[in-house]
Amino acid sequence: MRPEEALAAARAAAAARAAAEGPQPAAGFAIAPTDRVGDEQLMEWAAIEPDVALMRSTRRAGAPITWLKRLLLRALRQYHNELTSQQTRFNLHVAVRLAELDDRVRALEDEVLRDRGQDGPGRA
Repeated sequence: MRPEEALAAARAAAAARAAAEGPQPAAGFAIAPTDRVGDEQLMEWAAIEPDVALMRSTRRAGAPITWLKRLLLRALRQYHNELTSQQTRFNLHVAVRLAELDDRVRALEDEVLRDRGQDGPGRA
């Protein structure tokens, strides 16, 4: 096989292997299914609370890089606080709106069931 043909052959082999295995999620992108999330959990997730202690570098010279990152974070603290407060405010408003819509849908479903002569399940 000539070097010019190697790339085409490698692509053909990879395509054949992918077709035989079927669709596979990319490594690191698989999301585990969760149960239905409650309103309290949504409210907790809506609030952005960055943890500075998690900022670190795993490079060979990690300590000075981590120090520099934390210095930059300290210098830009006001900017980051403004961004996170705006995003948190938006997230909380969306979560509250979703909770209100969920309550309205449940009330309408209960009303439809009552109109049909059945007892509505109510809110569990």
